[in-house]
Amino acid sequence: MTPPATTAPLTGRARAAAWATLAVGGLSRRLKMGSGSVVGGRVGLALEPDLLARLGRGRTAALVTGTNGKTTTTRLLVSALGGTGRVATNAVGSNLPAGLAAALAAAPGLRAVLEVDEGYLGRAKEALEPEVVVLLNLSRDQLDRVSEVRMVAGRFREALAGFDDGTVVANADDPLVVWGASTAPKVYWVGAGQLWRSDAVGCPACDGPVTFEPGGVGWSSGCGLRRPDPVLSLDGDDVVDAAGRRRPLRLSLPGRFNRANAVMALAAAEVLGVDMAGALSAMAHVGDVEGRFSVVTSGTVQARLLLAKNPAGWTELLDLLEGGDEPVVIGINARIADGHDPSWLWDVAFERLAGRHVVATGERARDLAVRLRYAGVSHAVVDDQLDALAASGARRVEYVGNYTAFQDLRRRLAERPGRPRQTEPPAPVLRAFRPAAAVPVARQPAETTGSAGQKRRRRLSDGVSALRVVVVHPDLLGTYGDAGNGRVVAARAAWRGASVELLLASSGRPLPAAGDLYLLGGGEDGPELQAGAELASSPLGQAVAQGAVMLGVCAGYQLLGTSFPDATGASRPGLGFLDVRTFKGPGRRAVGELLAEPLASSPLHEALTGFENHSGHTQLGQQVAPLANVRHGIGNGDGTEGAWSGNVFGTYLHGPVLARNPAFADLLLARATGEAPLALDDDEERALRTERLGAVQHPAWRRVRVRRP
Repeated sequence: MTPPATTAPLTGRARAAAWATLAVGGLSRRLKMGSGSVVGGRVGLALEPDLLARLGRGRTAALVTGTNGKTTTTRLLVSALGGTGRVATNAVGSNLPAGLAAALAAAPGLRAVLEVDEGYLGRAKEALEPEVVVLLNLSRDQLDRVSEVRMVAGRFREALAGFDDGTVVANADDPLVVWGASTAPKVYWVGAGQLWRSDAVGCPACDGPVTFEPGGVGWSSGCGLRRPDPVLSLDGDDVVDAAGRRRPLRLSLPGRFNRANAVMALAAAEVLGVDMAGALSAMAHVGDVEGRFSVVTSGTVQARLLLAKNPAGWTELLDLLEGGDEPVVIGINARIADGHDPSWLWDVAFERLAGRHVVATGERARDLAVRLRYAGVSHAVVDDQLDALAASGARRVEYVGNYTAFQDLRRRLAERPGRPRQTEPPAPVLRAFRPAAAVPVARQPAETTGSAGQKRRRRLSDGVSALRVVVVHPDLLGTYGDAGNGRVVAARAAWRGASVELLLASSGRPLPAAGDLYLLGGGEDGPELQAGAELASSPLGQAVAQGAVMLGVCAGYQLLGTSFPDATGASRPGLGFLDVRTFKGPGRRAVGELLAEPLASSPLHEALTGFENHSGHTQLGQQVAPLANVRHGIGNGDGTEGAWSGNVFGTYLHGPVLARNPAFADLLLARATGEAPLALDDDEERALRTERLGAVQHPAWRRVRVRRP
């Protein structure tokens, strides 16, 4: 094999490292161990740590990053620049430094278009000195690895400050992207649209609210951060420039989100000197991207393959699935590339799939099955993905997988394309849980004042006056799927015949005073401060004094205490409902599965299972007791997990905690209603608990536990 050469000469060490990158990658492919891009690049970087910069020297380069759409936007931009034979690119999506090095080593001398993981933009920009950096969008994704969204936006700001020799192409409709790009000297703003806004309701610059204008165009914050005027915009199926000239955008790829990817790629191509008409024509011929949107055959079943790996991606994809009647097969894994915590499933509006048959598959199919149960969606669980494609008995299905589930299915299909299965799997029983869909959900409080002075104790057998469940500030305290706790407890009451009212009480409005059960979730540092400031003058204290039940999770748990830390570590006053104080813990952030056994004095009688992701160390005072002792994980930081006093409970467990611990949900219902709830058919919850309790005690899980800075 001849060592590659670039337009700038390589040192002997760099030439040897580039040769090793290609050789090891080629060996990996021949042994059918994968694409070889990652392992080859790792070997090359081990031999020459500065390999990325040396391979990139003298090239024109564009970097594409963001939470969703990186691979597709990269592919569209490559097409606009002449195709893979004329552009160096990491087509298989290996977007960490090893993958970037492998892509450059494989195409010496060619200009490069590379997708880059959000966490590595700064390193890639410094090494490659690109002409263009494309910022697509930012939303919650792989929170155990990538960090919370504002942290990522802050790193964008640091990376792009002083980017004098290049241009940032940025989505003007994403407040986090705008803030992240605003340190760059030269920005080409694009109106690409943004359906998912739940991570941008708080201003990253001032922690105040972000106001979105009716109709979806325009947003602003009180500090002056606002939507910039775009140079290029997406309007339906047209691209519109600043002068109002319209050009039709014709793509083979489906969905609004792909049109948004295309307009971002078009802007980057224009910056790189490509004629807009030629770029539009080239992009129109892209029919699938690394298997996404392709139609494949497995036995007698045709399946369209779609990828969605987080709530923002699912929000767009559900629009694409709207109106269809084919069964939907959903594959969910929770490996490193997916994020170990699938709590994000509770931020996806799976209720929109009601009326369609859904098959849950993949390594975390049971997490999905529990989510579908509470969404009122008929579903089956089939562990094997190929079996899942045939499980509904339909000839055509829609398959949606998150990252590694999608790649696993493609690999297995490639091993035996279209080959009939030797034996047909038994048809699973589709389970319908329609009572969950009957729980009314209100985003605006039905009342803003009233009866906190009167103790509201609803009986499950009442059936007349509604049990009121209030999810407190889900826009601020909803980063980790914890709003799902409200759906769980409301559904469990409704399944027992109770009348239930579930209120999603957003910030900026008076909090309902007459709730029976208040639920607070986890959030980032800025939104936690905003929630604390608003709740300090809310009727929560009076409601608790009158017997209301309260659960705080993660940031919500810290808020219920006497003090909690802000982003700098400074102490801020809490609400004082629990005698606990939290400060920044020593060492790294606690991220991973948590298993805890209840104390003899605890009102709980089953082990607690969930996922923690926090940097707090919580110290308990004399007026509270811990919920449980930690068997695996960090919890409070002193060997205990959570705290409780009277009807107020706090925990660090996500999952959501009440979905993975239904006995905890029933305890809260018992406290709110004054009666012991009747038993429910919790087979799916028990199956999930059994799986997670077994997994967290397995030696393999202990080796992969994450603790990040």
